[in-house]
Amino acid sequence: MAARYKAAMILYKPGTQFFFKGRLVTVDFVIIRKTGLWIRLAHSDEVCRPEDLTPVAERHASGRMEGAGSQ
Repeated sequence: MAARYKAAMILYKPGTQFFFKGRLVTVDFVIIRKTGLWIRLAHSDEVCRPEDLTPVAERHASGRMEGAGSQ
């Protein structure tokens, strides 16, 4: 039987924007280490885990938000 949930794909490519600690940040590059996946933020020396980033929601013509937390 097919699963009945909405799958989401998050891309961590350079230039992708996310919210991190209440501010808008841009991905510089992805670092793969033995300890896991890390994201280097553009214009800083800061790195973070992917789970610390919140995708920027996109607005549709209907005015509804699409992205994290929307149903």
